Amino acid sequence: MSVPTPHLKPLALLLAGVFGTLALPQAALAQSTDGAAPAMARVLVTGSSIKRIDGETALPVQILKREDIERSGASSTEELVKQLSSLSSAGSATTVANASGYGGGSIATVSLRGLGGARTLVLVNGRRVSVYGGGSAGAAGSSVDVNSIPLSAIERVEVLKDGASAVYGSDAIAGVVNFILRKDFTGIEATATYGQTSDGLGHDRKASVFGGFGRFAEDGWNLTASASFQKTDRILGSERAFARRLNVAEQNDYTSSIAFPANVVLNSRGTLANPALPNCGPVSLVSPFSSTRCTFDNSPFVSLQPDLEKASFMANGRMRLADEAEAYFESGFTKNKITSTTQAVPLAYNAVTTASNPYVPAFQQLIAQYPGMAAKYGTNIGRGGFILVPSSRYYPAAFAAANGLSGLPLLLNYRDVANGERNTLDVSENARLVVGARATLAGWDMDSAVLYSQSKVHQNLLTGYAQYSKVLPIFNSGVINPFGETADAAALEAVRAGEFRGTSYASKTSTTSVDIKGSRELFTLPAGAVGMALGAELRREKFAYDPSVAIQTGDIAGLGGNAFPVVGARNVGSLYAELGVPILAKLDADVAVRYDRYQGVGHTVNPKASLRWQPVDSLLLRSAVGKGFRAPSLTDLYTPQATGITGNGSRDYLRCPTLATGAPRDCNFQFSTITGGNPNLKPEKSLSITAGVVWEPVKNASISLDAFRIDLKDAIVVGGLSSVYFLANAERTAQFAQFINRGAADGNPAGVGPIESIVQTNANLFRTKVAGVDLDGVYRLRFGERNRVNLRLSGTYMHKYDTQGPDGSYTSALDRALNASGGVVLRWKHNAGISWESGPYAATLLHNYQKAYKDALANLAPAGTPQRKVSAYQTVDLQLGYSGFRNTKLALGVKNLADRDPPYTNLTSNFLGGYDVSYADPRGRFFYVSATYAYR
Repeated sequence: MSVPTPHLKPLALLLAGVFGTLALPQAALAQSTDGAAPAMARVLVTGSSIKRIDGETALPVQILKREDIERSGASSTEELVKQLSSLSSAGSATTVANASGYGGGSIATVSLRGLGGARTLVLVNGRRVSVYGGGSAGAAGSSVDVNSIPLSAIERVEVLKDGASAVYGSDAIAGVVNFILRKDFTGIEATATYGQTSDGLGHDRKASVFGGFGRFAEDGWNLTASASFQKTDRILGSERAFARRLNVAEQNDYTSSIAFPANVVLNSRGTLANPALPNCGPVSLVSPFSSTRCTFDNSPFVSLQPDLEKASFMANGRMRLADEAEAYFESGFTKNKITSTTQAVPLAYNAVTTASNPYVPAFQQLIAQYPGMAAKYGTNIGRGGFILVPSSRYYPAAFAAANGLSGLPLLLNYRDVANGERNTLDVSENARLVVGARATLAGWDMDSAVLYSQSKVHQNLLTGYAQYSKVLPIFNSGVINPFGETADAAALEAVRAGEFRGTSYASKTSTTSVDIKGSRELFTLPAGAVGMALGAELRREKFAYDPSVAIQTGDIAGLGGNAFPVVGARNVGSLYAELGVPILAKLDADVAVRYDRYQGVGHTVNPKASLRWQPVDSLLLRSAVGKGFRAPSLTDLYTPQATGITGNGSRDYLRCPTLATGAPRDCNFQFSTITGGNPNLKPEKSLSITAGVVWEPVKNASISLDAFRIDLKDAIVVGGLSSVYFLANAERTAQFAQFINRGAADGNPAGVGPIESIVQTNANLFRTKVAGVDLDGVYRLRFGERNRVNLRLSGTYMHKYDTQGPDGSYTSALDRALNASGGVVLRWKHNAGISWESGPYAATLLHNYQKAYKDALANLAPAGTPQRKVSAYQTVDLQLGYSGFRNTKLALGVKNLADRDPPYTNLTSNFLGGYDVSYADPRGRFFYVSATYAYR
């Protein structure tokens, strides 16, 4: 599917007008500064387009400097941003969760305020980065993979904890994370790091080199370049006792009935029994909650930490063109290779879910040979899967006779141990190039650049992924033993040859833009100079998702249903302006407005206003209010629509008020569903308000408190409203009739026709209300001439996180396990640290804490069971440093000093259980050592 490109002449004319305005002389607006003392250097701070001397603006910005990054001991950018107290595990995608066999690639995102990666804008050096794209939909299609930004190349991270659509446009509803990369370096710096867990697992090796030539101030040019490499070994669930999906004491069982030896379906109700009992080993066990079947726990066979190989390269440079003009470029390339392991695929009796699968006709012919199956199993047979025919030498005749199945094929829930565990390689390649120029023209500080950012992802299935159309004919011929070892070596070789090996899908996203911006002082009021910024941007976004034919027909076991190619592109045009006005001495106002036009979506205007008042040197008061928006992503809009089915036993309560009088077509049916993109989506909208205070009670100490509130509406929900909700009763079915396509009325007393399909495409639904307070404190102490101690605390208190339901009511999501993908919005989370320096010696102690919260209910707990709590999760990290050798720094560190296991939760996350993978670190105690040699 492709998106047409409209004629952009009106926007081009608007941009030309802005360019022309910026180039006009402004002498009439500005006062002469002849004879004045040289001005202090002005800098841009994330959240504003006006250069300022004072970096403490009316907006709350948290800055992690290079030394903070080094002291954290983080091994990846993903691990670094997890330490932000304003980040919530809810809405954040993690490498582990996305590498667990779900076909979505291995993306890691950042979710400020728990509002999701798509609503947190990620920038590099103040400009956009192409979204990840792997897996097409959801977070992968609308978020940036932070692991595409190499940790070794980061100079600092600026986190704007406020909406910023008036400055940056779409996606900045929850805030902005701006990664500033290293530059203007002269010399050579090389770093090597090695780490492993205390039990000798998860080895992590990193090496980087950073070099720079030319001094810009003296030579008029500077060129810097870097290269970094990293290799990390996997940790399996079998190596961590806490990673389990079965907890008998808590009455929680998320193990699978698709096991080895296989369970057998006895009737249309789906009752299971196993002829191999009591011998369920070696990969399964007798279910403690159902003694007639074997049960399979996925977690021991899943990589809690996948194998990782990363290589990144970066180069940037500056060259003086004139006294107040320079040209510059920025470039970077990162390649990530992540190999994940998951359990053997399920080959159940109803494994095939798509009607287009090439095996469906053969399966229908096979079961047609046994007319008694329909009477025994009803519609439970499905479109295709693993059945054991009576002619197989592995057919348990006595078991079949005892259960009334003699002469009938057995419907199996089988774990495909014949093909073994799945191994998946996700490869992402991210490239970025910026070429631009800065100059002072007619009093304006100008900056214009061309940007190209690209993300390419492809997923290679290495082993373990059976291809239905190739392996099911072999399985269903009866030559594979579903209850034990298969004696026929040729049969085993044949099914292994039927695996899908190769690229399951490839995707490519890109962003191409040209922007121009300028700022200057316009004139001087009694309280100071009025500053102004104007800017414009033209951007082209492209996306292509190319699944293999086997993906399109749903022919690969273990990857769910099918997916289709997506090709989309659109143009975006933007104009923005900002004005900084000193109202009184120490009282400044800032107003900004931005106009964005998205092809196929429409236009939006978003204003923002802020106040900054510093009545005394030690006290700053600030407040801001602004509107925000998020345009639907290309995948939100244009993912091809596909058909599916509802679950077994779905019911149309309007046409079937009672089971006794209704027809099966209305009372017990699997209705067709329509899923995919929705080209009629509109942008999400938000209103954000912040108010804060920065206070320095004593010298070298500062405390900031910033309250925030975000109201989000028209949230884009992937998959729309669940049919389970609006088919639950007659009232809801009538209320949400817009999601139900019906045929012509046929005389049914309800006066409506039968359900033909249910719309579950992406939709604008619901609202979310978020409020809380950020706390940041720093205290710097000196003892004598050599000893310096720094104390810091960064915490976030969430007062409100209310989500709207289909009935319009709001429910608090604070301090409770949210959903099967993991993640929680905590009322309190903090990171605290103390660092000490004395000559060449240094030490840092960090405390990472997030409070306890309400657990999900155990799935087998009886009604009325008290809701348990997930314990607070806190870890302590220690780093010791020594720089007494010439040009050399050494560091020895340990993360999770007390070797604390993640707290137990009933919640399961993808194939894992026992702990929440969205925030907990499965490594345990982790030691590392690093050495840096720098010559300048």
